[in-house]
Amino acid sequence: MEAKLSQPLPRIRTPLSAIWREARIRVLPPAVFVLVVGASYVLWQWVGFGSTVAGVGEGFRSMVASPQPSLIRAVYVEPFQWVEVGDPLAVLVPIDPRARLDLLQSELQIARLRLEPSLPERNALNYERVRVEWLRLKQEVAIAEVNLARAESFLRRNEALVKDKLVSEDAYELSLSERDLYQAEIKVKAEAIADIEGRLQQLRALGEPESPGTNQHMLAMIAQLEARMSAVETNWAPVTLVAPISGMVSVVYRRPNEYVVEGEPLIIINSSRSERIVAYLRQPYPIEPEMGATAEILTRTRKRQRFASRISEVGAQVEVITNSLAFIRQGAIVDEGLPVAFTVPPNVHIRPGEVVDVILKPIRIGKGDASLADTAAIPKRQF
Repeated sequence: MEAKLSQPLPRIRTPLSAIWREARIRVLPPAVFVLVVGASYVLWQWVGFGSTVAGVGEGFRSMVASPQPSLIRAVYVEPFQWVEVGDPLAVLVPIDPRARLDLLQSELQIARLRLEPSLPERNALNYERVRVEWLRLKQEVAIAEVNLARAESFLRRNEALVKDKLVSEDAYELSLSERDLYQAEIKVKAEAIADIEGRLQQLRALGEPESPGTNQHMLAMIAQLEARMSAVETNWAPVTLVAPISGMVSVVYRRPNEYVVEGEPLIIINSSRSERIVAYLRQPYPIEPEMGATAEILTRTRKRQRFASRISEVGAQVEVITNSLAFIRQGAIVDEGLPVAFTVPPNVHIRPGEVVDVILKPIRIGKGDASLADTAAIPKRQF
């Protein structure tokens, strides 16, 4: 009997239901609590302190238009095609009927200017005309002096004859008037000759140029007209439109063999990267926006990005929101807000039109805030 009692008793297995009940009572609540605390901590890292508003990325948009009335010969791009700066977009053939007339007028003007004498040549010609006039006056004075001598001879003879009553008083008066006439003519023309001689001495440098035929002003005019003529010659040459920016073609308005007028839009290109973020603050404003105030940007992509930014511009007035950020409340006609622009760092890629979360923070400059120490140099502008 004692031998039987000294043998070990068989081990009784604990049921799984009892183990699960004990784990559910003792282990599961602390584990769930730890998981909830860890998840809260992770989520809290992505939720910033401050007021959060929605913003939208804005990029460049370029509209390629027709420079003049033209016929579209070819279009090299399609919607949603990527292009780089300088890539050909379309070929236009101008149809301006005034181009050939402008070219003909330019050719006629150039020919007329080349046939005209230069400014030194015209000055020399005018100088010679004055000199010829001076010589003609000298000739007339010489003739007048001869006539004066003859008139004085007649006058002396008539003076002797009138005393003897051999000539009438009228003949004597006529010879006296003729002498006075020639004297006056000689006096006036002598004064004119003296004036012309003085003027000729002053204009001798213009009348006798060292290098005749070099009119710089006319040469410049001819060069300008030739440049215009070259431009007119290319007015009807095919024009290739190129991409002004790198981006994606969003719209192609016209197709080949269509006529377009000057300034008509043909192609629109959108950049693939936002240059800034625009948010709208609705009344009452969560904070008073100031130039240079800091903010945090959170993207809404699957792999969320978080980066710091600053307010670059504050709108001057409340505007109607017309993009994807518009939220018309019940009873309202439009959605309005104060536009605020934020900078986008070069290493962050946000698509134009992409909605992001903006966490606004007021400017606080303290001893321990080294990241905001440079905000004093940012111009502040409030509206």
